[in-house]
Amino acid sequence: MTEHAQERTRAPAGTTPVDAAMTAAVDTLTRAFSEPVPSGHEAELLDQATRVWQHIDTMIAAMLVPLTRAAADGTLDEACGYRTLKEWMVHAFGISASRATDLQNLVMAFHHDHLPATHRAFHTGALSLEEAVAVFKATDKAVQALEAATFPDDAEPISAGQMRQMMETGILTARENGKGALSVAQIGRFATRLQARLLPDVVETDHARAHAQRGARLDITPRGAFLLQVWGSSADGALIQACLDSYTPPPDPETAPHDTGGADSRQRRLYEAFTTAIEIAHTHHTCTDPGTPVVRLKITVPDVVLAGDTTAGAAVTDTGQVLPVSVLREWLTRAVIRPLFTDTDGVVTHVGENRRLASPGLRAAAFANHTTCAWPHGCDRPLRWCQADHIMEFFQGGPTRADNLQPLCSTHNRIKHRRALETDRHRHWSGRPTRRPSGPGPTVSGPLMPIPRREPSIPPGRRADRASAAERRTP
Repeated sequence: MTEHAQERTRAPAGTTPVDAAMTAAVDTLTRAFSEPVPSGHEAELLDQATRVWQHIDTMIAAMLVPLTRAAADGTLDEACGYRTLKEWMVHAFGISASRATDLQNLVMAFHHDHLPATHRAFHTGALSLEEAVAVFKATDKAVQALEAATFPDDAEPISAGQMRQMMETGILTARENGKGALSVAQIGRFATRLQARLLPDVVETDHARAHAQRGARLDITPRGAFLLQVWGSSADGALIQACLDSYTPPPDPETAPHDTGGADSRQRRLYEAFTTAIEIAHTHHTCTDPGTPVVRLKITVPDVVLAGDTTAGAAVTDTGQVLPVSVLREWLTRAVIRPLFTDTDGVVTHVGENRRLASPGLRAAAFANHTTCAWPHGCDRPLRWCQADHIMEFFQGGPTRADNLQPLCSTHNRIKHRRALETDRHRHWSGRPTRRPSGPGPTVSGPLMPIPRREPSIPPGRRADRASAAERRTP
């Protein structure tokens, strides 16, 4: 068959079965989501949108499999007109080069069976496409870190395959133990801590290299402005961050949701904190014995690590930053230490039960195993923005103890409290399903969100009163 004959046998553009199915799906979704959502049925809208997004994840991954396979075989170059599949996706899909690279690398890892557990978790819906990408990037980063790792003479080196498997197993186990609430950002932070435990010497090496390259540059322009650049190790960065946080005022609640870089922007408040810290440091540069700690930095580290067993864990700040143990030992010589003792399960011993507000020590104990807001469906708000919330409400008899406190950001704390006071128990978003929707759904011609009539909830004690009143009104 000639090339021209092959051209004639191809289906016209936009008329394949896939095109027909996608057109029908888009039309159904557009009509369904254009319908007004009845009051009280917002949860149905959220659940439906969640399932639609899962289907989109599945379709993207399924589409990329043959594309990646063809690119690996070298049969795609001539057809697409680009040297790599990544370049073609950038221009064909209108996505960034980093996004195209992540998608291609993930599908290649699935194709070569490098991440079998992640592949299964994505296929069943336990992981989203972005979460699967985060797992791949974390395992790939750990494998690359192996090149700089050193091992004792009596220890067998870890291979790339072993490192990839240990990282993948650790991340997925943490998600399962956390009931799937690890977001993409939290997966990255947890993977950093896990890598530090598996390769503790790499943390020390990275710190030494960054510390050796430390520096600062101050440029003052002729037109009344200046630019300050500072670079160094992440350990010094954690100290600077903690110092600036202590001087940074909270945002104005009226302007924060519409932050456009004005007077209350995050950048401007950070600048004011920086200048305040400089002024205070300048006026106290002769002070040799400050009455209170200059910087408060919360760090969690097993005592056996300080004793020398670097494989038992890592030193981690409340923001999830991993610190070199050598730096922590140096800090301890000039720090005020507040120890928190835990049991064998890592639960911090509680203190105090008779007051509602948590003391600083109790707050630190309750937050010890968290790095972000503990909202069940996931939240990336850092601990410094969180409040000490009673898991069982204080007014319901919940004690003020570490095992009954959790970090919640102000938004989720208010939502939790409002839901606890609800008398009309309408349904809320149920969270992302842990199983991907399977099979084609029924044909839908109307809105996807049901619109049943819902009678107002009547407290049991008032039903008899209403019935009696109705009888009195009946002639």
